[in-house]
Amino acid sequence: MSWGSKLAIVIAVAVGSALSGFAPTLEAGAAGATVGMVTKAENQAEVGGVAAAVGSPVHMNDTLRTGAKGRLQVTFRDNTNLTLGENATVAVDRFVFDPDAGVGKATLSATKGALRLVTGRLSDMPNKDIKVSTPFAALAVRGTDFWAGAVKGQPGVLLVHNSRLEVRGEDCPEGTDTDRRRCRCAVTLNQAEEGTYIDRETGCPGKPRHWTPGEVDAALSTTGFSVALGPSQAIPAAGVAAAAPAFRLSASIDGGAPKPRAP
Repeated sequence: MSWGSKLAIVIAVAVGSALSGFAPTLEAGAAGATVGMVTKAENQAEVGGVAAAVGSPVHMNDTLRTGAKGRLQVTFRDNTNLTLGENATVAVDRFVFDPDAGVGKATLSATKGALRLVTGRLSDMPNKDIKVSTPFAALAVRGTDFWAGAVKGQPGVLLVHNSRLEVRGEDCPEGTDTDRRRCRCAVTLNQAEEGTYIDRETGCPGKPRHWTPGEVDAALSTTGFSVALGPSQAIPAAGVAAAAPAFRLSASIDGGAPKPRAP
């Protein structure tokens, strides 16, 4: 099995955030429904084949792309933040957020590049189903802040914020997370800045360990923005309402845990 074999990452953590404004409900099959907006863009970036700009709407079935030195951050209706590094492609296959019914569902398909996902209110919903597929991993998300990509050409997964993150190979079907007798190609990340690299020969995650500051910085730099963005390149949380009155953002992390590094 090559490192390109699918893995699954199961994350169990409570992450709280608050969002007001947007109409809460989106039907899973509503192709073209607005599910979020661009909140940061740098260099080459596009949404649905159109050059991305701060405030650009993101719809169901849109494909997000970045080019050389490009960065793109999309904030979804529940305050989930998805950030793409350079030369990345992610399709928004599904998004449903209905807090009244307790439903939060999202499906994203990444075909190349690095990404970072900081979940919002979707992870608080009793009926949640958040999945992200990548060229080397399939992520089933329950709520966290994590990064997936490559460091010096080696694919890996980094848990940025304290939570629980289960990484399993395709020989570990869903439902075998806790049964190590049936699932040996699996590891658990449960501390901030703990990560795993994917073995190129077996396709399994390696032994978890705390990544060095250099490794963490190298990983997060692949999805980080320039220190100074011009007014047309970034929209702060306080300014979102001015750009789009129905889209106001705020976020907090439950439990008093250390704040995650900024995307």
